Amino acid sequence: MLRETQQEEFPLLSEVTQGVLEDPLTLMNSIYDEDGVVVPCPLPDAMWKSLPQMMSETLSLYDDADIRTMLLMAMMPTLGSAMSNVRVRHGQRLYSLGMMNICVGPSASGKGCVGEVASLIDDINRIICEESAQAMADHRKRHKRYTRLNSQLTFAAKGDVSQLVDVNDIAGEVDEPQAPLRRMHKLPAKTTAANYYRLLYANGDNVSFLYIPEIAEMVAANKGSFGDFMYILLAAQNEEQLHTGRKTDDEDYLIEHTRLALVATGTMSSVREFIPNLEDGLSTRFLYHCLPAKDTVRGEMDEATAEAFIDVYGHHRGVLTDIWKELRPFEGKAEDELPRLIITDEQREYIDEYYRQLVSFVALALPDRDLRAPILRSRLNLYRMLMIIAVLRRYEELGTVEGMFGEKRFTVSVTDLKWGLAYIFYSMMQTSTIYSRLRREEREEPKHTYNISALAFVQLLPHQFTTAVATKQGEEMGIKERAVRHHLRTLCLKGYIERLRQGVYRKVTRCINSKNRQAA
Repeated sequence: MLRETQQEEFPLLSEVTQGVLEDPLTLMNSIYDEDGVVVPCPLPDAMWKSLPQMMSETLSLYDDADIRTMLLMAMMPTLGSAMSNVRVRHGQRLYSLGMMNICVGPSASGKGCVGEVASLIDDINRIICEESAQAMADHRKRHKRYTRLNSQLTFAAKGDVSQLVDVNDIAGEVDEPQAPLRRMHKLPAKTTAANYYRLLYANGDNVSFLYIPEIAEMVAANKGSFGDFMYILLAAQNEEQLHTGRKTDDEDYLIEHTRLALVATGTMSSVREFIPNLEDGLSTRFLYHCLPAKDTVRGEMDEATAEAFIDVYGHHRGVLTDIWKELRPFEGKAEDELPRLIITDEQREYIDEYYRQLVSFVALALPDRDLRAPILRSRLNLYRMLMIIAVLRRYEELGTVEGMFGEKRFTVSVTDLKWGLAYIFYSMMQTSTIYSRLRREEREEPKHTYNISALAFVQLLPHQFTTAVATKQGEEMGIKERAVRHHLRTLCLKGYIERLRQGVYRKVTRCINSKNRQAA
C-alpha cells in the first residue's frame, strides 16, 4: 500500500533512484542490530561505483558493504575540509563545505577504519603545522632583535657605547612583535573548549577538521573541566558567529564564521549521552550512519591488500593535497570571488519539489518520528556533497589540478544531482533509526517511586540479607541504589541492623519491635 502511494503521490522518490534501486523502500530491509532496531541496508554497488574515481577507488578497497557505506559518510566531511576556499549558496548566504557526520556502531564492529579515511588530509595538516612552526620561529627572531633594540636604547641613555649593536640588525623593530597563534588543519580530539575557540579563530575562514574516534571522550570532557563544546557544534552547521570573552584581551576571540568539518564514531550508549534529547536542536546538525552488528568476523588484511591500501591512499592523498594547494591563492578574497556551485533554476525547482515530496512521504511512512527538521537541514549538506563531487569531476576531466579553478563556476550533472537526492533519502532513513533509539527511553513507562522511610524499607527485607537483595528490592520500588546504601548506613548507625561482614546484614529484632510499639 505504501509503495503504491509512493509511486502515485511521490513519483520523484522513484525517479531519483531509477537504474539503481527498484524504489526507495528497498533501502529499508529487515536487518536488525543487537537492540532489535531495523537498520537500513547498505548502499548498492551501483551507487558508490558511480562516484568520482577518488571516492570509488578508495571505497573499493573494502569488501564489507556496510563498511563502505559508513566510510562514504565519513569521506564527505574529510574531502570538504580540504576544499576550504569553495562555497555553495543556500538561501541568501554562501557556505563552506564543512559537514558534520556521526558513525554509530557496536563495539568491535569495524567502525575504527574511519580513521583511515581521515588520514587523507594528513599531508595538508603537516604543511599547515610546519608553516605555523616557521612563523613562530620567525617571531622569536624578531622578538630577540626587539630586545636588543631596547638594550641599545638603555645603554645609549647611560652613555655606555661599548654595548651598542649594529643599527642595521635592529632596523624597523619599533613595536614589540606579537606571537602568532598556532594553526593546524586537523584539530586534536582531546583538548579544552577554550583551545578549540583559539584554533578556530587562528584558522580564520578555512575549514577546520575534527576527528573524534570515540564520542564518549567528548561526553566526558563536557562533564569535566574542559568546557562545553555544544555551542561550537550548534554554530558550525550554519556557520554562525561565536564570541568568547575571557579575563585577558588575548583570549577574547570573535569568530565570524564557525567553519568545522566533524567526523565522530561511537556506540549507541555514548550517543545517547551526547544527545540526551531531540528538542535542543543538536541532533539535527548531523548526518548519521548506523553500522549493524554482525556475527561474522571481518577478515584480516593480507599483504597484497595492504600494498593496495598504501598505493591507493597515497595517490589520492597526494591529489587531494594538490587540489588544496591550487585553492590557496583564493585565501583572503571576498566570498563572492571564490569558486562556488551553480544550481540552475530548473534543478532548483526539481530539488524543491523533491523535498516537498520527501517531507510528506516520511511523515506518512514514519509518523512516530519527527524528521522534518533533519530533512530541512539536510538541504545545505546536499549542496555541499554536490560541490565536492563537481570538483572531483572537473579534476577527472582535466587530468591535472592546474587550471582547475580558472573557471570559478561549477555545475552539477543530472546524474550526480539524482545521486545526491537518493543519498539524502538514505541518510534520513539512517537518522530515523537513530531517532527511534534516542526516543526509546522516552516511550518507556516511568517506574512509580515510593516515598518510604529507611525503617519501613528494611522491614520488607528478610531477617538476614545481602546488599544485592536490598538493591533488588529497591529497584522494584523505584529506589535508586545510592539511596538504598544510604538507608543501610543510617540503620546501622541507629542500631536497627548490624553488619555481619562485607555486604551481609542482619536485623536487630528488639530495636525494630520497640520502634513499632512506640509507633502504635
